[in-house]
Amino acid sequence: MTEVEAIVASLWELDDDVLEAQLGSHVKAIGDDVAGRGARGVDPASLESIDVNVAARAAIDPRFLDAGRQLFDRVNPLVYQLMCKPLGDDAETRKILDETINQNYTTAAGMLAPVLVSGVGLAPPVATLLATLIIKKIANMGATAICETWEKSLVKPAI
Repeated sequence: MTEVEAIVASLWELDDDVLEAQLGSHVKAIGDDVAGRGARGVDPASLESIDVNVAARAAIDPRFLDAGRQLFDRVNPLVYQLMCKPLGDDAETRKILDETINQNYTTAAGMLAPVLVSGVGLAPPVATLLATLIIKKIANMGATAICETWEKSLVKPAI
């Protein structure tokens, strides 16, 4: 099991709101760090900065929850494009995607997180949190329905 898969296994039981708030917290911490206002200690762009025990210690900060949801809504369509559009009508690739997601969510999220790092340019902890959220949201969909249902759930951008 890779480090990302181990983290995903710990994050899987957390509520989506907790994951989205932690996502927002990381985005803010990384922004502060880049601007020179970061706190000393753990690098917010490292996997070690993901706090799997956050739900037990503190209430959700609405600012972080909102920031996490906004980032998820912006990045989710990009991930959909990466995961579903290249598949096209390739039934075999779609079958592999479905089997991976349904057999082992930690492997699926562990495979998606590096794609988010290299394909979308996200920091590893942000990619890991997003991969966990995305796989959680699509894990119960059927083989042919994954991309179709995912597409329907995308937030339409404001024009």
